[in-house]
Amino acid sequence: MKNKMFLRGFCILFLSSFFVIGLSSIVYAQAKPIVLGLPSSFFQPLVKSGRIAVEMAIDEINSTGGIMVKDEKVKRPLKLVTADTRCGEPGTPVQSALMAVDKMITEEKPDALIVAPFRSEAMVATMDLIAKYKMITLQTIAQTPVLINIFKGDPEKYKYWFRATTNSTYVGTTSGMTIDAVRKQFGHDKLFIIAQDTLWARGAADATKGRLEGFGWKTVGYEPVAVGTNDFSPVLSKARSAGAQMLYVVGDMPTLPVCFKQWKSMRIPTMLFLDFAVVTSPKAWTTYGEDLDYVIVMPFPGGTAAPVKALPQSAYFHKKWQDRKYPAMDDPRVVSSAYDAVYILKDAIERAGFVPSKNPDKFASVVEATDMMGISGRIKFDKSTHNQIFDGNPKESSIIVSYQWRAGKMIPVYPDIVAEAKIELAPWMK
Repeated sequence: MKNKMFLRGFCILFLSSFFVIGLSSIVYAQAKPIVLGLPSSFFQPLVKSGRIAVEMAIDEINSTGGIMVKDEKVKRPLKLVTADTRCGEPGTPVQSALMAVDKMITEEKPDALIVAPFRSEAMVATMDLIAKYKMITLQTIAQTPVLINIFKGDPEKYKYWFRATTNSTYVGTTSGMTIDAVRKQFGHDKLFIIAQDTLWARGAADATKGRLEGFGWKTVGYEPVAVGTNDFSPVLSKARSAGAQMLYVVGDMPTLPVCFKQWKSMRIPTMLFLDFAVVTSPKAWTTYGEDLDYVIVMPFPGGTAAPVKALPQSAYFHKKWQDRKYPAMDDPRVVSSAYDAVYILKDAIERAGFVPSKNPDKFASVVEATDMMGISGRIKFDKSTHNQIFDGNPKESSIIVSYQWRAGKMIPVYPDIVAEAKIELAPWMK
């Protein structure tokens, strides 16, 4: 009799447990998704790769059941919706991009935006939409300092916006400091600049010139070149005649690879720092081969283009990318930021206990307090600018890393705290 009662009790307990577990699974399966909106220009390679990075992060999180929302006592999966702003395509007016973002917000009703418009002008225009809809936004592409000025002009109005990546000030400063490391290591101090004759490229060149002259460099030549230039030998000959020791080249035109090919074939006796997105891609060696040897590049956040031993999550990110057999990135400059942005939101939702759209004002203060490790180091935001902080120590902030191409590999060479080798002179300079 006792055995029968025990068996009956055990069965009831087992079935009850099975029912609770099953009910829990049903709740997870039926939980309303947290919707992330990604409005950007899918014409651009870095946006295409950024979307893949976002989807990878979402898959990882959803494989664990989603994000625990404490106030609702349930895990909710993430869902991605997208809108093509086309702002990275030639001739697309800003207003068209703005309409695409507005349509996404009103029709898809996302809980937060990530990545955001590609072109800085479109991102600037989007700031008022973010404020109007109180839309928590982790923007990861546009680099313009104008966004900081807008935020500072009315922090209460624009508190929903965060730049979860680098900005041009950080990028320009690190470019200058990388080049100056050559002066410190080899005693070189003569700079020659080749800038594509466009506003953004000349702006970058002017900023780098001023920064390096402040470090003690002498500018021995500054040559704007027209878009479409396909022979750089005359201007490279000028650099040789001027006695230049460092060549800084900036632009994005398709013919720019001719410049570093001729730099090598002509044995121009300078180091070369190349501000050109295509050569920061891990697949660039397949395209250009040994012509890239000894070229220094800087693909913005540390670890976004290639793993850095001092940044453990960068190795995980690239291994995961390869394991999933995703296409190699054509432009990796801020792709890691797109991935990290999903985890910044996850972290904030878990700390807040609610989703961004429930109380965006309160949620903004939760994002402000972010303190977590990401691909480029420790992720924190400057409360006075809502920009992710990039400084010199990855244990204290995020970091930008410069690499030097050598025998098919991108080797981290700056800053010293994460460098895996010293900068090497091109053989014809020795």
